[in-house]
Amino acid sequence: MFIAMDMEHLVADAGYEVVGPCACVADGLHAARETALDGAILDVNLGDERVWPVADLLDQQGVPFLLATGYSLAEVPKRFQTRTILHKPLQTGALGSALATLGLTVP
Repeated sequence: MFIAMDMEHLVADAGYEVVGPCACVADGLHAARETALDGAILDVNLGDERVWPVADLLDQQGVPFLLATGYSLAEVPKRFQTRTILHKPLQTGALGSALATLGLTVP
């Protein structure tokens, strides 16, 4: 949860409105269905769940997203291995650059 809070602060400090963090897949699916998202940062590991159902939904919706993980790339399904992947702990500069690859700019 501390990593999610750090990520929330980094994103807010970059000038974006934060939706979340979502601590489980059900919360992430709800947020993706109920919120008009410009983009998303998905932590691969949500406790004892993986974020793949949320990633699939965002992909279907056409919402750009990147993945954040402390694990090896072998953990990422092939369908998502071409996505931008940030390794934790996140650095502010790397996060800003990654958001730019999604076409998101600071308002």
